[in-house]
Amino acid sequence: MTEVDRAIDTIKQIMERTDKLPPVFVAAYRETLATAPKDIVRRFFEGLAAHCSEALQYFIDVDKKAQEEGLPKLDTIT
Repeated sequence: MTEVDRAIDTIKQIMERTDKLPPVFVAAYRETLATAPKDIVRRFFEGLAAHCSEALQYFIDVDKKAQEEGLPKLDTIT
């Protein structure tokens, strides 16, 4: 969980400095989130929502299973 908190802090700092996230950076995090345990993914999204909600737009479609099933994207993260 410490790594998740560090990732959120890094994302927050980048957004504060540049107002956007580099595509390569986003792709790396998306790949990691796609295979991460649900508790890690939940912590990541909750942390982003609390500390850097403007960055959520870069990661919101990580849950491809929900997308394929026509569910709201965060519903399967329980």
